[in-house]
Amino acid sequence: MKSSNNTTPDALLDEAHGKPIVCGGCELLCEDLTTQSIQSGTGCALADNWFAHGQLRPESVIDGKNVPLTEAIDMAAQRLLSSRRPLITGLVSTTVDTIQIACTLAERIHAAIDANASETSILTAPTAIRVGDVTADFEELRDRADLAIFWGCDPIADSPRFIERFIQPVPHNGVRRTISIGPTPALPPSSHNLHFSVAENQLVSLARMVQAQVEQKATSRLSGALGNIADQLKKSIDAAHCIGFISTTTTEQTGLVSWSLSHLTRSLAHQKPSFEIRLNSGTAAGGGNCAGASTVCTWRFGSPGAIPHASSAGSEFLPAEADTQRLIERNEVDCMLIIGRISSRIKDLLTRSPKPKTVIHVSDTFPLSQQKNSIRLGCASLSHSTEGGMLRSDGRLISLQPFATSQQPSIQKVLNDLLDQVAVKTRRRSTP
Repeated sequence: MKSSNNTTPDALLDEAHGKPIVCGGCELLCEDLTTQSIQSGTGCALADNWFAHGQLRPESVIDGKNVPLTEAIDMAAQRLLSSRRPLITGLVSTTVDTIQIACTLAERIHAAIDANASETSILTAPTAIRVGDVTADFEELRDRADLAIFWGCDPIADSPRFIERFIQPVPHNGVRRTISIGPTPALPPSSHNLHFSVAENQLVSLARMVQAQVEQKATSRLSGALGNIADQLKKSIDAAHCIGFISTTTTEQTGLVSWSLSHLTRSLAHQKPSFEIRLNSGTAAGGGNCAGASTVCTWRFGSPGAIPHASSAGSEFLPAEADTQRLIERNEVDCMLIIGRISSRIKDLLTRSPKPKTVIHVSDTFPLSQQKNSIRLGCASLSHSTEGGMLRSDGRLISLQPFATSQQPSIQKVLNDLLDQVAVKTRRRSTP
C-alpha cells in the first residue's frame, strides 16, 4: 500500500531515519523514540500499535460507501443537528487544539461530552479525591525518590516503559528500593525490590494503618498479616529520604483507594519529601492524552468529563452517571461523534448496545464494522503526520513530532470544517 503522497511508507521512514518522534499510545508520551525504531520494533506493544496505522490511507465513508470528504462532512453536520441527544467522545488520541475544537462543537450542538476515561466513571469523582494532592512529575520520581512504592498497580500492563524510564535509572542520592503492594510484583523480588501480596479490598485499610503510624496514632505494634505489612512499610519509609507512590485506577468504583492513598501521602509529606504519581491507564481509553482531554474540559466546562450538556455558562458534572459507558448502556444518546482512534471499550459498548445509533468517526484508522447509520471522516495519520501538543499525565506538555507528509487534512482541520458546516446549517435553520 502506498501513502497519500505517492511515496512508499518505507521510503518515508528512510528519509526520516533516526528522527526523534513521540508515541501517543499511552500517557507516558515517550519522546525518546526514533523513526528507526518503527522499522525494527520499539519493544513496546502499545507503541508498535500506535504507529502501525500510519501507513493506511483513510477514506471518507457514508453508510459503507466511499465519498468525498466534503460530502461526508456535510452529512455528518446534518445528522448531528437532527439528533435528539448527541455525545462527543474519544479525544484522547488527538491534540489539545483538536480537543478545544471538539468542546466548541459540543457546546454548539448541546452535546454530552466525555473522553471515556476510567476516572469519570468513579462515583466519588477525581476532583474530590485529589483535593490537596501532593504530586510530582515523572522526572522527579526518577531523580529523587530512593523508595518507590507501587500501590495496587501493575505498571508493566498500564505503561510498559514506565519502569525502564523512571524506576531503573539510579537516583541522584544513590540506590533506589521498590515495594509492590498488590497481587503481583512490579519487579522481580530481591533485597532491593520487595513485594507484599495485598488484595484490592484491603488497600484502604492498609493505607489507614500506615497513616496512623506516620501520625503516631498507633501506640503499639499492629497484629495480623495486614498489620505486619503496615509495620514493614513504615520501617522502609523511615529509612528512605524521598518516597514516591505510584498508583493507578482500580476496579472498585467508590474512589476510596485513591482517597486513602492521597491522605497517607499528605501526612507523610509533612515529615519528608513524598509525592504520588498516578498512572491513569489511558490505554483503556484509546490513547495517551487523557490529561489533555481532562484539562481542556475542566477549563471550558468546569469538570474533566461526564458532562451531560456542554455549556461554558455552567455544566453539570455527573461521574458514573453521564460518562460514555452509562449513556450508551442506557440508550440515552442517538448520535455519537468519536474523535480519534476508537478504544476497545467503545467498540464493546457499541457491539452490545441493543439500539442502533448514528456513529460519526473522525479517524485515521478503518471505520467501524457497522455500515448503516455510520459516517467516517478520514484524516492524516495521528502517529505519523500530526502536529500539536498532548499533556502527559503529570502535566508536562509534549509536542508531537510529525515525520511523514500527507495529502489528507489533519484531524484538527477536519473537525474545524465540521464545526464550520454545523454553524452554516444552524444559521440557515434560524433564517426566516
